[in-house]
Amino acid sequence: MTFVKINFGSNFEDEFQKVVDEVFHLVRPAFRNYECIWRPNIDVYESSDEIMVLADMAGLNKEELHIEVSRKKVKLAGIRKAIQLLQNARYCQAEIPHGYFERHVVLPSSVDVESAQASYADGILMVRMKKLPMNKSHRVSVITGK
Repeated sequence: MTFVKINFGSNFEDEFQKVVDEVFHLVRPAFRNYECIWRPNIDVYESSDEIMVLADMAGLNKEELHIEVSRKKVKLAGIRKAIQLLQNARYCQAEIPHGYFERHVVLPSSVDVESAQASYADGILMVRMKKLPMNKSHRVSVITGK
């Protein structure tokens, strides 16, 4: 007897469970029980002298935000906690994601890391950075080596 090996991808059981969960979610939104990954929406703006990154982060405390800026990249990370409004209540619909997030944004130009400033108001995080001049040159003197 000849057997045919069928490869269903990485893990058939996990994929099958996601499909079943999605079918039940279509029938009744409260049935979503697999983990959602929260990825805040981000806009990047560039002018002649600066770059601005905006991130939609409603519901976060500014103390729970972590921002790292390098010359070509910005890392945004943090935690949005689940909202508990009522005791002993059940969800009829649950669409607001929560939990840990981490986003890495590649910048269109190199920035001056020391110029980075962040502000958070009305659920929007704004990070502003001055661009490094592209035509700036540095003269290097040559020394005699041994």
